Amino acid sequence: MPRDKTSSHEKIVKAAMKEFRKKGFEQASMKAVADAVGMTSAALYRHFANKQDMFAALVQPAVDALDDWRKKHIASSYDVLEQGGSEVMWDFEADMSDVRIVLDVMYQQPEAFYLLLYCAAGTPYEGLVHDMTEESTDEMMHFLQDCKARGLAVREVQRDEMHMLVSAYNAAMLQPIEHGYDKADAERYLKTIMDFFTPGWRMITGL
Repeated sequence: MPRDKTSSHEKIVKAAMKEFRKKGFEQASMKAVADAVGMTSAALYRHFANKQDMFAALVQPAVDALDDWRKKHIASSYDVLEQGGSEVMWDFEADMSDVRIVLDVMYQQPEAFYLLLYCAAGTPYEGLVHDMTEESTDEMMHFLQDCKARGLAVREVQRDEMHMLVSAYNAAMLQPIEHGYDKADAERYLKTIMDFFTPGWRMITGL
């Protein structure tokens, strides 16, 4: 009787997640994944063309979710600005608060995001955090310029200064994923981070 390919695929995905998390992409082995699910390497290659394809299949849905959230977040920031409410842009309770990127996006797929953030060396995804920081820095600088053009009392911030702040902020926000906190603990941790950073952001930006 032929095996259930769907069941086999699910077992492969679980084994691959474990292998990549334990060893990272570069040291992970397709053979080890095949051995873990009790199949030959040839059978495994009927599911994934190569190791790169396997890793991409595990993490690309998380990347897509992240990209979708970022687009909504940017649009939300400008909605707040249009409504004259720039004072709430750092509000923890706001629906599109930065905390949501962790709680509502990353905690939907925490294992995939762990691979993206800490196991992706040697893949096209390895610069994800750096790219996020660069994009967020550019977005912040552009947003501040728009605020200034609207007559808001925005403080002058150099891009390299903003980059350092955004880098530190992102690193702190990603700690719950790195340490494997459950969602409830992550929310408490992130509330502390927001309490710490919010006064600083307001002081630095003037918003």
